[in-house]
Amino acid sequence: MGEAEIVELLQKNIPDGLFSVGTPRTRKVLAEIAPGAIRKATETLLGKGARFIIIAAVDEGLDVNLLYHFDLEGKIVVLKVKLGKENPEIGTIADLTPAAEWAEREAAELCRVRFKNHPKPGHLVVSDKLPEGTFPLSKPFKPKLPDKIVPVAEAIITVGATAPISSLVERRRAEAGLPPRPPASYSSEPQLKEVHELIQQTNFSKRAGYDWERKKLRGVKK
Repeated sequence: MGEAEIVELLQKNIPDGLFSVGTPRTRKVLAEIAPGAIRKATETLLGKGARFIIIAAVDEGLDVNLLYHFDLEGKIVVLKVKLGKENPEIGTIADLTPAAEWAEREAAELCRVRFKNHPKPGHLVVSDKLPEGTFPLSKPFKPKLPDKIVPVAEAIITVGATAPISSLVERRRAEAGLPPRPPASYSSEPQLKEVHELIQQTNFSKRAGYDWERKKLRGVKK
């Protein structure tokens, strides 16, 4: 089975959970998939005779990347799954391929990943004498920005200004016969939309770790 056939196989079997797939180099296929698609993707590869190799866990600060490596007829197939550290949980594949049991336990101990329904959770590489909650390869969960910049960046991304006025000031301005908000990007929906489009086009919000749904930087304690 060639690289193109493997790409087609994944596209056909996990269409909803497949974010991207390609061949970064000869004899290698890299697919980025949703956490919920890992079992289906694993079943698909194993069904074609693939052999599980290892899981590499990489803590990037705001997320943990899990890289599942398989060998399929001499081709390396890597399934990349990104887990937000707000809830770094994913289903086990140890019941599908027993060789994954130790790899999952290692990722759990080193990077604080939870594998749902793992058959034999417990210590593997980290001493049980270490304090509870110690994860040697886990990085601090905080924005990729200097602490002093965090509130400014969050305000700029959210409302397009460093210091939006409060509802109290808006009332006082209205009582004084002034527009509730002075001219600024956050006072105009079209202008704010344009600001948000520019921020997304430059990938600034992604690099900073901004959550558009919650309207705040990830990893900020409030």
